[in-house]
Order: sequence, then structure tokens, then C-alpha cells
Amino acid sequence: MKNLLEELWYSYDMTDTNENEEQRSELLGLIVRNEDKLKETLNEKEMDTLTKLENCIQELNDLSQKEAFIKGVRFAASFMCEALGFDS
Repeated sequence: MKNLLEELWYSYDMTDTNENEEQRSELLGLIVRNEDKLKETLNEKEMDTLTKLENCIQELNDLSQKEAFIKGVRFAASFMCEALGFDS
């Protein structure tokens, strides 16, 4: 079952969600501005460390999104089973 849910996750397209687009846009602008300011002050070694940190954060974010998707699908499936009177 988990493999099926992971396959669904990797085929799931999140690009068509427009909810909170203004807030997302504002936050991204702040992130870019602050990141640019920080990078101006860093030497090469510190910049390398920051890049590694950003990569780790992105991996953790991707993993968290996948896990949340899988949990959501499992919840929806068990909810539907219960609503339809099936035993889970």
C-alpha cells in the first residue's frame, strides 16, 4: 500500500494550487531578499555550508510533504470506508 501511495505522490501535481498565492509570493520575496543580504556577507567556506544547509532543508521539506500526502490519503480512505460502512 505504501508503494502505491508513493507512486501517487510522485505523480501528484501541486503546481495548480492557487490558494494563498499572495502570501506565498510575499514570503518568497522576503526569503530571496534576506538570502541575498546574507550571501553578500559570507566567505566561500560559509557559502558552501549555507548551500549544504539549504539542500538538507529542501530534502526534509520534500520528505515531510510526501509523508503528509500519504497520511492524508490513508485518512481519506479510512474515512470513506467508515462512511460507506466497510470494516477497516
